[in-house]
Amino acid sequence: QDPLSPLAPDQFAAQLAQFTSVEQLTKLNDAFSAQHDEAVAKAGLDKAGLGASLIGHQVVVRGDFVAIGQDGVANLRVNVGGNGGAAKLHLLDSNGHVIETREIGAVRGGSQQLRPLGDLPPGTYRYSVEVTDNSGKGVEVIPYTQGTVDGVIFDGATVMLKLGAIRIPLDNLSEITH
Repeated sequence: QDPLSPLAPDQFAAQLAQFTSVEQLTKLNDAFSAQHDEAVAKAGLDKAGLGASLIGHQVVVRGDFVAIGQDGVANLRVNVGGNGGAAKLHLLDSNGHVIETREIGAVRGGSQQLRPLGDLPPGTYRYSVEVTDNSGKGVEVIPYTQGTVDGVIFDGATVMLKLGAIRIPLDNLSEITH
């Protein structure tokens, strides 16, 4: 207060109440921040535990990677929209360039396994499946990656599943098959 112009007692009390409210709100905000940080840390530990428990298990994760073995066989898992249609497989190199295109034939709508011809070049690729319905329109196709989890990588706050040479975020996990 200014001694030459003192506040009325009720104004002084109101200012003290405001200071007290601000102090309490600051403490409350600090408590919420600490609680949030604890929840984030716990979620990270839970994800790490889940990732580690998946080692040795077959999984299906949302992603567009495929590992083709020496036999040239590719097992693709996709979810085809609508009623399906005529399908083509595109294998892409690490730069996203198409290196191989194959006609797969007619596919139905829904989640399914596709098994193109067994003479694809061995390696790890990205892939896309292009489906065209009877009217010539493109149909949405969601690609999945399947494999056995052989390791878990902790990349900052992200937990990555390692499926051979393929790394997919745990958050993309769709199915645990066994």
